[in-house]
Formats: sequence, structure tokens, C-alpha cells
Amino acid sequence: MSNPITTWIKSGMETYKDREDWMTERVSENSINSQKLVDERHGPFKPHDVYQVETRARVNFRPNAALSSLAGSEKGDAGSFRAVRAYQSDFAKRRDEILTDIAKNG
Repeated sequence: MSNPITTWIKSGMETYKDREDWMTERVSENSINSQKLVDERHGPFKPHDVYQVETRARVNFRPNAALSSLAGSEKGDAGSFRAVRAYQSDFAKRRDEILTDIAKNG
């Protein structure tokens, strides 16, 4: 007389051979998929890092003016290093003015 719960659990368990077959299938699928990636990336029709190449005839880099009154000046290129440098130099001048005023007036 066997325990019905144990029999039910054993009927749902996989065998060692099933696990080994599943692992072999999984490894073979992964090796095929990884080779597909390598072939697609380094195929004869595509150079290395082709996804990084700009495909447009004209690269989409146009300096945008933060304000129309600043267009054409260093501060006009919103988000550029030139604009940051221009603002920092203005802030440094203003700071020096404030420190000079404090030194004079106490």
C-alpha cells in the first residue's frame, strides 16, 4: 500500500534523463542564438558598430537658441559648453562686483 500523495508527487516529477535532455536542448538553442547575433553584427554586409553610424545625410545637430535675443551669441546655444562657460564668466564678474561693493561699503 503506497501513499497517494507520494504517488501523485512522483508522477509529476521529471526524471534525470528528462533534465539532461532539456539542458542539452537549452545549450544548443543558446549557442545557435548567440551565433546568430555574431553573424548579424559582423556580417559581410554590415561593418562593426553599424548601429552607431548616423544614417541621415545631415546630422541632426543644430544649436538652439534659448531666447531669440541670445541667438548668435555664446549664450544662444542652449545646453552647450560655450553657453555654460559664458554664464559662468558672467557669474564670476557679478560675484567680483558684489565682493568689491562689500569691501568698499563694509
